[in-house]
Amino acid sequence: MGETVLPQHKGWQGKSIREMAEAQGKGIIEAFLDLAVEENLDTVFLEGASNVDKAAMAQILNYPNAYIGLSDGGAHVQFHGGYGYSTRLLGYWVRQEGIMSLEHAVRRLTFESASTFGIYDRGLLRPGLAADITIFDPDTINPLPEDTVHDFPAGGWRIRELATGIHYTIVNGQVLLENGHHTGALPGRVLRNSQYHETARA
Repeated sequence: MGETVLPQHKGWQGKSIREMAEAQGKGIIEAFLDLAVEENLDTVFLEGASNVDKAAMAQILNYPNAYIGLSDGGAHVQFHGGYGYSTRLLGYWVRQEGIMSLEHAVRRLTFESASTFGIYDRGLLRPGLAADITIFDPDTINPLPEDTVHDFPAGGWRIRELATGIHYTIVNGQVLLENGHHTGALPGRVLRNSQYHETARA
């Protein structure tokens, strides 16, 4: 359970449906339906397990023709979407499981992705390129548990996945986030790849 509505159900948050069902002496489906109906279908349920085959995941993450990233244009803001994939790669797969070096993981998340999509002024720390930089502690970086915030217009909600161990996020040379807090700077802009610019010039 990601988020419950009624106060008497708050204790189920973070628990699996199986755990709730066993505590109530019910079947899993019965417990699931009872909760959903009692909360008028407003309960937020999250997918509990995916990518559980560690050997297969290690092969996929190291496969040279696979790219590590995520984008759905915001279509999954109200659903579990794996938003912490980068911190999970660095904290879990690299530090804890040791499936690749830290340097290789950073390259996979930065240079390889930028190059693949034709964004050639990012992905490396080099004079003349955009100063998009994340400063993190490799010993503590990790995704935090997902939570729900109601910060959309008209009280709309979304799921987010914050991180620990990230000290600074710098975009176009300006500090955007410092120890998880927004600085008020808005240095970002829409990125267009090289093919777009070539087409525009033609």
